[in-house]
Parts: sequence; structure tokens; C-alpha cells
Amino acid sequence: MIMDETPELSNWVESRLAARVPDPAWEPSAVRRLEQFHVRRAARGSRNRSALRIAFATVAVCLPLMAIPATRAFAQHCMSACVTQSGRFRELVFGTQPALGRIVFATPETRTVAPDFTLNDASGAPVTLSDFRGHVVLLNFWATWCVPCKTETPWFTDFHHIYQGRGLVVLGVSLDDGGWSPVRPFIDEMKIDYPVMLASKDLTYRYGGLASLPVTLLIDKSGRIAVTHVGLCPRSEYESAIASLLAE
Repeated sequence: MIMDETPELSNWVESRLAARVPDPAWEPSAVRRLEQFHVRRAARGSRNRSALRIAFATVAVCLPLMAIPATRAFAQHCMSACVTQSGRFRELVFGTQPALGRIVFATPETRTVAPDFTLNDASGAPVTLSDFRGHVVLLNFWATWCVPCKTETPWFTDFHHIYQGRGLVVLGVSLDDGGWSPVRPFIDEMKIDYPVMLASKDLTYRYGGLASLPVTLLIDKSGRIAVTHVGLCPRSEYESAIASLLAE
């Protein structure tokens, strides 16, 4: 049964439909949005150009200083901070942007044996990696001018104290060009009490070149690389992986 439409019903329906029609003032404007997009892109481009100018100026100043032993550490520190902060600069100079805070886990089936080495620590005592089979080894490649390295070093000292009795060995390998001169004061300043060695060119090559720092490997009890940390990674990630490997 179809009821005849009354004026009251017709007016009610029209008023309800009118309420659902959007106000033209609120309709999206493609032209306005496009203008806003161009403004934001221009602002980002200006910031990127400023960052690049600062980065290239820093490099231009630091490169001559790196040729002078007395100012080399300062120049390396500036270069490290500049390259770390400017992702676009890394992409332009190096071709690809190195990952920061990248963690690579290897399954037990795909783990490869860590290249063995024997290096003298700060006291002159030889340290051989393969002597620690049966232990989990945290092998940290670092440098005194590396800002993220300074953040991680106290963590590794804590790990050395907390997990040493459970089978963890912490080893540090410095890539400083200045040898023990900058490294020994750093050891004292940071109160490092685990073995620290200086990297040889051969060792650097066998560990893939170590193009960026820090690089920290967690080596399982069989001497195989289980976890690779590149850049500054969360402390909790280290602790989780250490506990897992100690339990294997």
C-alpha cells in the first residue's frame, strides 16, 4: 500500500536531504592543496640545500685538518657528526645511504664463522678470538671520535659486569688512526675494563671493510656471527640477543 505524499512529509524529506548536502565552503580545493604542496616542497628543498651547504663546507674545512696529526681527531669528530646527521649528504657522496641502527639476525643454519685474529690489548697481552669458543662474544668495532660509540661503551661495560659470570666475553677493537695515544685516555675516561685492541688493516678487510661505525657483532658459542649491529642500536636489543645466545 502506497501512501499519498503530504506537503508536511515532502517538506520534512527535503529538509533532511538539505541537511546532508555539504556546505560548498567546505568542499576540497585541488588548486589550494596543490599550492600548499608546492610551498611545503619548496621549504623542504631550502632546508636540504642549507644542510648540504653546511655538510660540504664542513668537509672542505676538515679534510686539510686531517692531514695534520694534532688536529686529525678534531676533524674526524666533525666529519663523523656531519655525515651522521645528513642523510642526503651520505647519499650524494657515498651513492647509498648507510643504515643507522640496523640489526641483522642470522639463523643457526646461516651463521658464518667470525674471522679469527690475535691482537695485543692495552697491556700488551695477546687476545685471540678463537680462545673464547664456548662463550658468547660481543665484538665491538669503534673509534674515539665516533659519537654513537661513546653512547654504547657504558652499556658494554655493564654487560661485561652483568653477564661475565654467565659466559659473555666483551671485546673492543678500536679503528683510531692515532694508535694508542687517543685510545688509552679514552679507556681511562670511560672506565673500560674489558679487553681493548687496535685493529689491523688485514682485520678490517676480513670483517668487510667496516665503512661505518660502530659495528658490533654477537658471536655464538661455536664462534659464528649470530647478530650484526650497525650504528646505534637500542640497549634492549643487545640484552635480548645476549640472553638468547647464552641460553643456546
